[in-house]
Amino acid sequence: MKNLKYFLFIVVSIFISCEDDSYSIEYTDNEVKQDLNVTLTLDRERVAATTNVGFTVAIESALSVDATVTVASINKCGGPLSHLAETTTGTALIKAGKTSGMGTINAADFNTELDELDWDGATDCFTFDVTGIALAEGDDPYVASASTPAILTAVNADYMSDADDDAVMISMDWKNPDANDFDMYVTNANGSVFYEIAESGSRFEGDFFDNDSDAYYPAADGVYLVWCYVYTQEAADVPSEIYFTHPITGFVDVIAFTMASGSSGFYPVATITKTTDAEENMSYEIAAY
Repeated sequence: MKNLKYFLFIVVSIFISCEDDSYSIEYTDNEVKQDLNVTLTLDRERVAATTNVGFTVAIESALSVDATVTVASINKCGGPLSHLAETTTGTALIKAGKTSGMGTINAADFNTELDELDWDGATDCFTFDVTGIALAEGDDPYVASASTPAILTAVNADYMSDADDDAVMISMDWKNPDANDFDMYVTNANGSVFYEIAESGSRFEGDFFDNDSDAYYPAADGVYLVWCYVYTQEAADVPSEIYFTHPITGFVDVIAFTMASGSSGFYPVATITKTTDAEENMSYEIAAY
């Protein structure tokens, strides 16, 4: 009998304990949020899927604490299920007392494999928008959104190559390749020594600079010139771009230029500055000429 009373006591205790469990109440954030307008600026107008895009976010007034702003890339193009948009995110830090910060994001991939895109690319594919802001300290009183979401044109993914262990992958493209034939070269700073020659006659011209299979590898530290050679050109200005994929990181630099109507011969369009540190790590800085 004593054992039975003890058993009933435990059952009743458990029942009362469950009935009074205040921690089962769902948490609700009743804080009134303020809209925070964020200006979003991208570093280019055209981008290949999965390649890197730089962005700047800016707010009207500085905050008293650090804030992390999240930006999303949404790719709305693809196959029959294009409504199933692919998304990537990136962040930028706005330091306390500052009104802007910079970050990078990879453009979202297509949800299905596409046929090769022509120079004009596919419009209204990539949308970049601010999706949130988080303060380093205190409450979370803001709902952030971009004043105007940014839209980029999707261009051919052949601009991008898997990052090599040490070589810089270079790919050049231009508008209306059926009527225009350009070649690409990499030389020393004064143009007297040729390191890379790309003159295939195809739509794209590209090569690997400082590849470990090259006879000149490793290239000496210093400045190298990237040239566009006009073999044939229609009677019109021809917009062009060169994509540089950095080794190991896969970061992509883009140099845009236009070959004016009537151009012919060699034109320097970009520079590659190579630096080797004390641990023999090689890095490359890309700039427009």
